[in-house]
Amino acid sequence: MVKCSYCKLEMKEADSCTFPYLVDFKQVHYQRSKVHFKEPGGRCGDCSIKHGGIHHFGCDVERCPKCGYQLITCKCWGKNLYLVSVLPKGTKAKKACHEKKFPSD
Repeated sequence: MVKCSYCKLEMKEADSCTFPYLVDFKQVHYQRSKVHFKEPGGRCGDCSIKHGGIHHFGCDVERCPKCGYQLITCKCWGKNLYLVSVLPKGTKAKKACHEKKFPSD
């Protein structure tokens, strides 16, 4: 069994990661990606969450909410990225830039 290092859920069984926000060094909160490719069986081919769920951190499929490229390889975050499960009171998260279309790879 492989568990997500953040939500601690078993990745093959969980419908979604429970850490829905990314925070940058300026304390700007972003909604994490829910975009999926067309995997057979309705689950992500890498982290195994269901379509419409939030990828487990480190998933190859998850996109960066700032630039839209693969999160684990983009340069938007460097070492200044962390995940949170709840927004601070009065804070709104920015929507991912790619919710309607992907940049070309």
